[in-house]
Amino acid sequence: MKRTKIEITLEEFPRELHGILKNANVYDSSCGSPAQVLYSDAGYYIKIAKKGQLKREAEMASLFERKGIGAKVEAYLSEDRDYLVTESARGEDGTNHLSDPEKLCGELAKAMKLLHSIPVTDLPISPCMETYAELVSEKKMKQDTLIHGDFCLPNVMLDDWKFSGFIDTGLAGVGDRHIDLYWVLWSLQYNLKTDRYTDYFIDLYGRDQVDREILKKVAEREHG
Repeated sequence: MKRTKIEITLEEFPRELHGILKNANVYDSSCGSPAQVLYSDAGYYIKIAKKGQLKREAEMASLFERKGIGAKVEAYLSEDRDYLVTESARGEDGTNHLSDPEKLCGELAKAMKLLHSIPVTDLPISPCMETYAELVSEKKMKQDTLIHGDFCLPNVMLDDWKFSGFIDTGLAGVGDRHIDLYWVLWSLQYNLKTDRYTDYFIDLYGRDQVDREILKKVAEREHG
């Protein structure tokens, strides 16, 4: 994850955050989303967005923490802006593990199967499903699985090649497993510059759980 060292004015942040910012080196690690992401070398990430925009992500991040698949949520503050503070997840993201694609696929498949095995009772619907409402009503897609919603390599953390947790859970919720499957396959192809691991990953995840036609429908909706 790219980090650019920046200078901050401590007084511009809520008092509750001064302890993790004071005397720390602070880096901007934003990656194109509307939210700003700062990293304090005291060991924390601070996500900043317009007031109210991080409430749902904070709730899902707390859920992932409780399930043992996400970093500890230190604080969620909604003042002039929203601030979501999490401890730095252990290890490095999947884009730093491209040297052994088969091993990477193995850990990604384990992580996905673990996520998709979590009971969904009383969990909110993923915002991703708004795009697929018609297909759900036609019973061509389901809402029966806890999905990440953006299951790409940068959002899966590995510590010494072992899955340690997910980050950026703002799109997580109940949805169709094929959304996660589509994005991890897309991300593998994008980062490895080949589609040769598509079938390998599907075999690891469970070919009987994958419907190629639904994957095509997700691709059509996501990329036209």
